[in-house]
Amino acid sequence: IPQSMSYAKLASLPVEYGLYSAFMPVFAYAFFGSSRQLAVGPVALVSLMLSTSLSHFVDPSENEAAYVTLAIQISMMVGFTYIILGALRLGFITIFLSHAVISGFTSGAAIIIGMSQIKYILGVSMKGSKQLHYLIGNIIEVIDQFDWKVFLMGSFFIFLLLIMKHVGKTYAKFSFLRALGPLAVTALAIIVTVVFDLDEKGIPVIGDIPSGLPEISINKWSGIGAGLVSFVDLIPTVLSISIVGFMESIAIAKQLAVKHQYELDSSQELLGLGMANLAGAMFSSYPVTGSFSRTAVNNETGAKSGISALVTASLVGMVLLFLTPLFERMPTSVLGAIVISGVLGLVDLQEGKFLYKVHKLDFLVWLVSFSGTMFAGVESGLVIAVLLSLLLVLYESAYPHLPMIGRLPGTNVYRNIKQYPNATTYDGLVMCRIDAPIYFANTQNIREKLNKYELVAERDAMEAMKDKSDEGEDNKDSPISFDMLNSLTYFTKVHFIVIDMSPVSHIDTSGVHLLEEMHRDYQKRGLQMCLCNPNHYVMEKLFSSGLADKIGANYFYCNTHDAVKDCLREIESKSGENSHGSVTKDEEGPIGLELGSESNTLKQRMRGNANDDHV
Repeated sequence: IPQSMSYAKLASLPVEYGLYSAFMPVFAYAFFGSSRQLAVGPVALVSLMLSTSLSHFVDPSENEAAYVTLAIQISMMVGFTYIILGALRLGFITIFLSHAVISGFTSGAAIIIGMSQIKYILGVSMKGSKQLHYLIGNIIEVIDQFDWKVFLMGSFFIFLLLIMKHVGKTYAKFSFLRALGPLAVTALAIIVTVVFDLDEKGIPVIGDIPSGLPEISINKWSGIGAGLVSFVDLIPTVLSISIVGFMESIAIAKQLAVKHQYELDSSQELLGLGMANLAGAMFSSYPVTGSFSRTAVNNETGAKSGISALVTASLVGMVLLFLTPLFERMPTSVLGAIVISGVLGLVDLQEGKFLYKVHKLDFLVWLVSFSGTMFAGVESGLVIAVLLSLLLVLYESAYPHLPMIGRLPGTNVYRNIKQYPNATTYDGLVMCRIDAPIYFANTQNIREKLNKYELVAERDAMEAMKDKSDEGEDNKDSPISFDMLNSLTYFTKVHFIVIDMSPVSHIDTSGVHLLEEMHRDYQKRGLQMCLCNPNHYVMEKLFSSGLADKIGANYFYCNTHDAVKDCLREIESKSGENSHGSVTKDEEGPIGLELGSESNTLKQRMRGNANDDHV
């Protein structure tokens, strides 16, 4: 109850609209939602976003009726948005928001929310803003209005709330204090205000709160924009509230579903939230979603089904009918204290430190999302966060992991030579693995890496031949024959490109064209492409396109080891009389190369240098 009233003030609405939003939407979600513990109602992020968005169109202090109408219309539009997304089974869309993006956005928004409530703690009247630097400037402008009595009361209640939250979190037997905190502080503040008549001594209080259940507001749905703003201008606000609301709700709902071992349907959640907002818009509510803090309280008190939501909503209804006069003398500083203490837990700076230590790119994403939300505004911060997520997806898709691989000594296993520097590679062969689907977005990068690996393999072989020649110059007693030189030159060239395709889940026509073009280019230069273990779907595409016939059935293999053995045999047979031995078959152990010492040194050696770009 006190938290809902606080969030209504954060949304620049009269406090009773917070209670309205904790009443009818809760009933609707209990029947249509799929989470058994999720507590739906007003939340800090959505309240702030509503306030900062609608304040551009109408000043709530000058035209409160129009502002309330816009808030109800936004709730209606958010409800229909959720229902449409749920009907289209689009509950998966939030997977494109990475954890770093969500954490940065939430932390930045929490700071904006906390700073917007400072006016209630300082006892000043100031203009709001969605940008941190403007908020700080506005506070400095009105600091001469500072009221030490209000500040003392507000600071005390923040301290008391934080202490109760800490004790409840640290000691299991006192866990009830976390849930009891806001209500206890509210009761204490009201009692102190009544006993000492603090409202008559300059302490601001809430004032008149209308009694009774919320009025039906369907009539306010007509005339979108209340004659002050167009429907199109409201779309960014609706979409941003919908995304943030669903993101916050589904995160806590999934966590509790795992904890209590039941399945959660994301699309059903969209439908539940849609019906909650739609029902709320029928009864004077502004947009709602699942609340982290209230859901935690609901879970800790043993909620097992939606019946807990029905009980909660019924109690809120009783307060609206009979108990609103009790809250009329509640100091506004208490509302600010409840919001500030609530959002402090959303500021996750430890996550930033963790990301910096573990993954610098994710830290950069977190920092951009965090800074963008604080200094560009919540809506702009959300846009930045979504764009960053999409850019990360595109980057990972366009630059797939494609390592050079080598054979682990004494095994038939082939692994990344950067991860295993002692893996064996062979002159005349390029062995690599494509760790992603092959489609239009990454074909260019795959082509560039394969060409690069070919050049790297020939360069390494040339350097090895040069080193061997230098050894021959130093050893006058062991001259190098023309036959040996011809063999050495032959082995410096790449003859086979062996590609492990077992991780490739699918290939599109752009990928087929890539392989066909590379095969054609290799044929002109006397190289042969070998494909290892493509799956059934990929093979269908290669056969239907005719590429499999062009490459040749003899160059498709079940595993990389078989391909390497055949390639080395063919290299050895083509070298003919220039070599002094032959490749022996050894199914269990390493590939045997019974060659002269010079040729063997070049054809099989341990290379410790890494030639690929990624681990």
